[in-house]
Amino acid sequence: MKKLIKIIAVVIAAVFCLQITAFASSGDPNIDNGGGDLGSGTSENHWYPGHDGVRVTVIDSQTGAVRSASIDYTNKNVSDIRFHFGKVSKAEYVSGRELSVSTEEYVYKTPAQKLPTIISDGGGLAADINKIRSYFTDEQVIRGISNHVGIPFDTFTNGDYKLMIEPIMYITFKGIKTAMTATEAALYNIKTGGGLRSKFAPLSHKNLPLAMFLDKDDLGYSAWKGSTTSNVTDSDIIKYLGIGIVSFKEN
Repeated sequence: MKKLIKIIAVVIAAVFCLQITAFASSGDPNIDNGGGDLGSGTSENHWYPGHDGVRVTVIDSQTGAVRSASIDYTNKNVSDIRFHFGKVSKAEYVSGRELSVSTEEYVYKTPAQKLPTIISDGGGLAADINKIRSYFTDEQVIRGISNHVGIPFDTFTNGDYKLMIEPIMYITFKGIKTAMTATEAALYNIKTGGGLRSKFAPLSHKNLPLAMFLDKDDLGYSAWKGSTTSNVTDSDIIKYLGIGIVSFKEN
């Protein structure tokens, strides 16, 4: 039986709600745009547009349990990252995992097919919904992920698993090259008493978390009903934002 991929309740890159059948040439997208201008940075604290990526984790579609190690994908050479939090998914943080700083080598993969823009800069670099739709419904992309996580493609797409996708930003914070997901940014901001938000609010608390959120409840996570153009709180990021879910269905 042919396998189809359906992206359920996922908003990716500059905030859009997308529901589409993969490996097909048509879909029914429901689109909203959000985010805004990021302003300018300093030599010690800055972000270059396009320095983004995604963290992908395989989740049990019935229990919501993590079924694979998380993998980070980016188009950029980020071998100079010196500060990160390992490979921990939102599912693990929500389940009580503590944020833990790592200064070990940052491990990532460069995708065979280039990622589309994930985080809009609010200006010239905007997300293209058609490119994003095409990317995340591309059979070869899904095959590549299944190979990386070590699950045969037919098993991977039989409905037992879902993909959790989280946006990642690569920034220079206090002069140190740093990687973090939206959830990690919120947790770290709490840990530093608002230190991250004071330098990166339009990115860390708007364009990054609003790059992905759920349009419909799934895997125990609620859809986001708040603003798509304003800065958001740490608690809202942890509970609702910085997450996309890809479900696999048999036809």
